[in-house]
Amino acid sequence: MVHYLQQFLHELGWYYILFPVLGLLLTVWLVQLFWKNSYEKGIAMALRAIAKKASYIPTSNTYKHVVTSSLTVGFGGSAGLEAPIVATGSSFGSMFGRITDLNYQERTLMLACGAAAGIAAVFNAPIAGVIFAIEILLAETLVSYFIPLMIASVTGVLCSKILLNESALFNFLLEQDFNYLNVPYYIFLGILAGFISLYYAKIFKFVERKVHFYQLNAYAKALLAGVLLVIMVYFFPPLFGEGYKSVSYLANANTDNLITNNIFNLGNNNVVLLFFLGCIILLKPVAVAITLGSGGNGGNFAPSLFSGAFLGFFFSRLVNVTGIGKIPEGNFSLVAMAGLLSGVMYCPLTAIFLIAEITNGYGLFIPLMIVSALSFFIVKHFEPYSMETKKLAEEGEIFTHQKEKNILTTITIDTILSDEYSSISSQKN
Repeated sequence: MVHYLQQFLHELGWYYILFPVLGLLLTVWLVQLFWKNSYEKGIAMALRAIAKKASYIPTSNTYKHVVTSSLTVGFGGSAGLEAPIVATGSSFGSMFGRITDLNYQERTLMLACGAAAGIAAVFNAPIAGVIFAIEILLAETLVSYFIPLMIASVTGVLCSKILLNESALFNFLLEQDFNYLNVPYYIFLGILAGFISLYYAKIFKFVERKVHFYQLNAYAKALLAGVLLVIMVYFFPPLFGEGYKSVSYLANANTDNLITNNIFNLGNNNVVLLFFLGCIILLKPVAVAITLGSGGNGGNFAPSLFSGAFLGFFFSRLVNVTGIGKIPEGNFSLVAMAGLLSGVMYCPLTAIFLIAEITNGYGLFIPLMIVSALSFFIVKHFEPYSMETKKLAEEGEIFTHQKEKNILTTITIDTILSDEYSSISSQKN
């Protein structure tokens, strides 16, 4: 839906940048009209269902995320579709587990299978789908879980290949093979990715909180946020929608088609190009926060990949133009995508295998491990939980990888107190 909707909007010329306003207003209207402004979003919703709702997710989640996220992102809202895809897939898994009367453990596995199939389908990456389910959704994993997860992921990829044109898939080719002489640059990139991930999380939560709690009517808030997005997209067109087309340009070291207006005349001016790229890196989390805080539906999975691609290209182009070294800009863009995904979503293994699969090989496996590990280490040092789960994890609303704490979160006062007991009279019979 998003692919064809944006294809239609771009045929309208520069007018397409005005449509984020319409997308946010339509999303808010649907939520207010049909769901009374109360529905949970994204990955956190699935995690809470596993920990607190016996892996039961309302059936309405099988379609509401598809509709609302398609409107938000399809009309240009600066957010990603992966979180809604996870929510939708998890809802289908939960529904099948419920109607087939599976127990809690099996129902949780079905939920994870739905999410794995969704991630595998959208990226054409079956291994990444399996690892995502294990790394993000399942706090405890048995070896026997791998078989249904693999079947679900492969099914998702087959559906993607059959139903989508190859041009609609997320697919890249390596610019050149890995060169061990570039390891120092990859190490520095991993450190940089870690701190940019921290910046992303901090600025996103700050702006989203400000927008969400701003005292305005829901429609007025969506209108104001849409206008702000239009202004940002006018100056920085790659902020429109998910931005995967811009990521493709960078991964192929092609900056000629990066912008479509005449505000910035890049040409061969590397100073202007670097300024343009730097602004986009800093503004992407702001645009995502405005989109989601004002009532839009989406996630941070795709925006983290987007920011990573721009960071990697910015870093490699800076190294090249200053004469410090000569490094492949496309490869560094791809590796930095894994670094930001690892640092923002706290899923280093998913990031490594995702980029390895979408590049049709494992030629970058070593730098992917270096950058993802360093980025993850840095963010975990400062923040034990990701920005999307921090509040829920601290309140015991979701399972973490601490088994004892998970057990304690399932125990409530009502279950351990009893008001039914035998009494003994103080009088002698």
